[in-house]
Amino acid sequence: MNEGPIRKPVKARLPVWRRLGVRLGASFLLVTAVAIFLSGLLQYWDQKERLRENLASRLLAIAGTGALLLDGDLHQRVVTEGGKDTPAHEKIRSQLLQIEKTNQLRDRVYTLVDVKGDKAKFAVFSRGEESIGKHYSLARETQPILHQVLKEGKPAYTDIYTNVHGTWITAFAPIQNTAGEIVATLEVDYRVDVYLEQLRTIMLWLYINSLAGAMLALVAGVILARQITRPVGQLSRMARRVVEGDLTTPERIKSRDEIGLLGNVLHLVVERVHLSHRNVVDVLVRVVQAQSRETGSLSQLAGAALALADRLDLSTTQREALELGALLHDIGEIRVPDAVLEKAGPLTPEERGLVQQHPAWGVEILETVPVLTPALDVVGGHHERYDGGGYPQGLRGEEIPLTARIFAVVDSLDAMIHDRPHRRARPVSEALEELQRESQKQFDPRFVDAALKIPPERWAELLVRHVSTE
Repeated sequence: MNEGPIRKPVKARLPVWRRLGVRLGASFLLVTAVAIFLSGLLQYWDQKERLRENLASRLLAIAGTGALLLDGDLHQRVVTEGGKDTPAHEKIRSQLLQIEKTNQLRDRVYTLVDVKGDKAKFAVFSRGEESIGKHYSLARETQPILHQVLKEGKPAYTDIYTNVHGTWITAFAPIQNTAGEIVATLEVDYRVDVYLEQLRTIMLWLYINSLAGAMLALVAGVILARQITRPVGQLSRMARRVVEGDLTTPERIKSRDEIGLLGNVLHLVVERVHLSHRNVVDVLVRVVQAQSRETGSLSQLAGAALALADRLDLSTTQREALELGALLHDIGEIRVPDAVLEKAGPLTPEERGLVQQHPAWGVEILETVPVLTPALDVVGGHHERYDGGGYPQGLRGEEIPLTARIFAVVDSLDAMIHDRPHRRARPVSEALEELQRESQKQFDPRFVDAALKIPPERWAELLVRHVSTE
């Protein structure tokens, strides 16, 4: 015996990435984060250029001022004599050392002579033991700037460049003698580690600001998306309930914009459809009761079915289907002759065949009316048996619709406690005992157990007012 839990209808849920609120929040987050990042990137590039210009301007000022401090005639004599132990060399070296220390340069400064193509010669260093006239291979990035300085006679600086010794920016300034001739070039090199560290700090703050902005955008996006999508979600839930046949709980849309107006219009439409639906059902119920041998009210039978449903975990849609099915369960009997329905004796095989067709005829009558389709499971399946011996399809166990299995218990109980043309009514207590005997045979045992938990007195109140409860 399969006594698994009652299955509720699966509600269609959109994947997370297709939900409007998620898309709005993600779009807000993405746009804001990109905007912040691009803004920060522009600031980074601006700061990068400003730092480079400030650093280059400083070196240019150092080189230009330092070149003016150097005695060009004295420097020319040092190069000509080629000696490092002369007063002239010591004076030039002292001036270079003063330039280095005054400007707090980490690398030594020096002068170059005989610049030709990518070659030059060292002259005097602020410190160190290099000899005068030592050949020097110019870095590719410095060559055009150095030749420009020698040609124009004005200080100039390179862009940032990298060689085997590190990353640098270099400034050159011409050293002139009293005749105005360029006799050497002062070179001031600067390692850009500090500059690069400042750039890394700027980039770090760019990432931090972008992350902080993204988090703020996420919070703002979620709040904004909820404000926008809450009424849309309400509309979606209302539409889903209507599609599932639940017309009893339309939501009020509190938004005051166009979505709120649309929601309130839909609310009124659902209310009117529900009213029309109930009117149609009431008309059909009156028709069925006028032409059938019903001894009790169909509304009482529906109420009893819902009382049993109260002890089960049913959804609103399932309860609606059960109630509607209970009201219209025997509508197919309008095609069965009254003589057959009211016959006191046993039915012939032909007459029994007519009676057993009424569930299928009921389905044929109702299936063309969309608002009545929730009743089809009960109408077409309430005479099926749990053991497979019922009609019209001979369904077995879980193959029988859930609402039909529930109603079959109530319908059989109602039939047993009322007079029929071929038999007398039974007391409620005996009818309940019969239900228990037919558990797992005619009825789903779960619903028989639920029915037995309701006192006989309560069943008498639900189905007919004046029957014996003994």
